[in-house]
Amino acid sequence: MKRYILCFLTALLLLALCACGETTASAEPEEEYLSVQEPEPPGVEEEPAEEPEDELPPPFDPVVPPSEAVSADWFRDAAFIGDSVSVMLQYYNDAYGTLGQATFLCSESLSPGGALSYAAGHERLPEYPKGSGQRPRLEDAVAASGASKVYVMLGMNCIAGGVDRACQDLVTLIDAILAKSPQATILIQPVTPMTADSPRADAALNNETIAAYNAKLLEICREREWYYVASRDALSDENGYLRADYSGDKAMGIHLNYNGAAAWAEYLLTHVPEALK
Repeated sequence: MKRYILCFLTALLLLALCACGETTASAEPEEEYLSVQEPEPPGVEEEPAEEPEDELPPPFDPVVPPSEAVSADWFRDAAFIGDSVSVMLQYYNDAYGTLGQATFLCSESLSPGGALSYAAGHERLPEYPKGSGQRPRLEDAVAASGASKVYVMLGMNCIAGGVDRACQDLVTLIDAILAKSPQATILIQPVTPMTADSPRADAALNNETIAAYNAKLLEICREREWYYVASRDALSDENGYLRADYSGDKAMGIHLNYNGAAAWAEYLLTHVPEALK
């Protein structure tokens, strides 16, 4: 009986030992696997994005576009420099006041070179003030008028002698004006065309020469940042000649009548730089 009990206890002990071994084996910690990110294949490194550069302002466009009409009072501090073609605009304004109290410094046969070479008081320079008998240099007259907007249309009386020389003299004259009136804004007007049957047209002075001169003026305006008021567009026919119904002289086919002056004044009222309003 004792032998039987001993064998039974021995068997139980062996079973317990086996169970402990399995428990110990199963209790061993499982191996931990860390997640490793696969390296990206070698390639070209991306350069950092460049910061956008400051946008440059658009280039200056000298051509004044059409705009809402200003009042005649807008021209109270404007001066118009011109030859006999502009004299008709002066006469028209004296009669109708379309351009208000604008100052007109215009005279027959005036040219840039002439304005530079005539001594003060010369008879070809425009009278200023009107009725005074005084004919000062143009730069002095502009300064005395207090004009802050200076319209210039000169060239008809000198471009036959060479477009480049005429342009050079005009720039020199305007620089003289700006030296004494540095606050002034310059507004260039192209020379008006001749009629298709102008008796004055010849090999040196004709619409082709006028067009070449005006094209050069536009280049100068773009370079110097002066305004270009293309008033000749209001006076030309479909072929670029001065409209016959705007011509005031059959002998030359150059000067305007009141109809032409009215169209010119209307163009000026509706072509004013926004920056000056």
